[in-house]
Amino acid sequence: MNAVLQWEIDDIYRKGVQIVREQILLSFVGNRDPYSGEESGPVLSLLSERRYNRVFLFCTGSEYYERAKAVEDITKEEEGASYSFIRLDLESVIDYEEIYEKLQRSVNMILNRYGHRKPEISVLLDPGTPQMQTGWFLMVLSGALDAKLLQGIPPRFAGGVYKVREVDLKETNLPGAGVSSKRINRVESISPETRIEEWIQPDLKTKIVGKSPVFLDSLEKAMKVAQYDLSVLLSGETGTGKEVFARSIHEKSKRRDKPFIPINCASVSPSLAESEFFGHKKGPFTGADQNRLGHFRTADGGTIFLDEIGDLPKEIQPKLLRVLENRTVLPVGADGEIEVDVRIIAATNRNLEELMKEGIFRSDLFERLQQFIVEIPPLRERKDDIPLLVGEFVDDWNRKYRENKGIAEETLKLILEYPWPGNVRELSNAVMTICAQGQTNAITPELLPAKILGITPPAFRKACRERFGFPTQQQRES
Repeated sequence: MNAVLQWEIDDIYRKGVQIVREQILLSFVGNRDPYSGEESGPVLSLLSERRYNRVFLFCTGSEYYERAKAVEDITKEEEGASYSFIRLDLESVIDYEEIYEKLQRSVNMILNRYGHRKPEISVLLDPGTPQMQTGWFLMVLSGALDAKLLQGIPPRFAGGVYKVREVDLKETNLPGAGVSSKRINRVESISPETRIEEWIQPDLKTKIVGKSPVFLDSLEKAMKVAQYDLSVLLSGETGTGKEVFARSIHEKSKRRDKPFIPINCASVSPSLAESEFFGHKKGPFTGADQNRLGHFRTADGGTIFLDEIGDLPKEIQPKLLRVLENRTVLPVGADGEIEVDVRIIAATNRNLEELMKEGIFRSDLFERLQQFIVEIPPLRERKDDIPLLVGEFVDDWNRKYRENKGIAEETLKLILEYPWPGNVRELSNAVMTICAQGQTNAITPELLPAKILGITPPAFRKACRERFGFPTQQQRES
């Protein structure tokens, strides 16, 4: 360090002036955030007592993004607080190993970015399942994270006043506490050679896997448009991976640090669509007992993925068009419009032009959505990718269940013969099924679903039947 600079720092301490370290808060968002009845929820309660420079809120789904955004919206008048929302896609919110592995990876990325500043990190334990809370304990106890563990005590348990208790693992009587004195302030940086699939989508259930020219052409188009703030329409059959493409576009864009909110338009109730999309004020209809931001305000600065856009209720289509054109939303019961900055990625497995002719889908909305179109090929057009996908799914199975399953060559031949109308999703489900049933490391064809066995060439089917004792077609039908 420069001698003059060191002297100045020493002089500051000699004068009794304390240098304040950057304060960072890490917390899950739970079902009691932002409010629990009439009381503030865990995160809001803590933020009312303590100040932080940066707040990282871990969200395990779109609902929790909205809760996290509501926390930010309520506290936006506070000076100096900067919010980031971390997507943590979990297959199970009670799987200790999955929670810890994904939590560790996300925390490591935060430490890579801010660890050099030597911040003071705090973790709020209250939100989330017991398994999520245990994940924080394990990270701190193992030395993977140097942080304070905070427990909020609600007013009803603390004489009418909210209190914060620090759980000190160095001095507590909890089993195993104090065994690790080594703290990790920095972690190894992510290698620049890391595959794009791994850092773009660290928590997706399905990675982008493929090498066939037709697939790589679609992926290249998606990655090129990612950097431009255009609406994107993803076209492809069910199960081809449209949401995976949408997430990749978001993560490759300048909006990567903001929320990605997926919405299945087919599941949106026409009567509640306006509230779900644009939010509402407290009281305009039965059940509106609290203000709601809605999907668009939750995604402000980020991306909304409208899956199955062809099923969007017709009543909401002109209002969606207005949002896209004016960049404002009007919450139900509100007096004025609110500005939003959202990128739209839509997806469909239906022919929107046919829907327009039938009067089901608005042509002006279609024109606004299709600024850039990416067509995702079906699996039958990229058969070279099937062995890669099968290998990926089997590896995922083995990592999760600590097994060593494999697919026999005869089984893979049958898999390659099948046309896979359900595409990658159907293939993934089939691999999981045979892995669950297989008792050996090399899974043989008899465990494949009958519909896959029934479509193979007769000679090959006969050979498999003779070798593995498959039932005949007549026996299967009986």
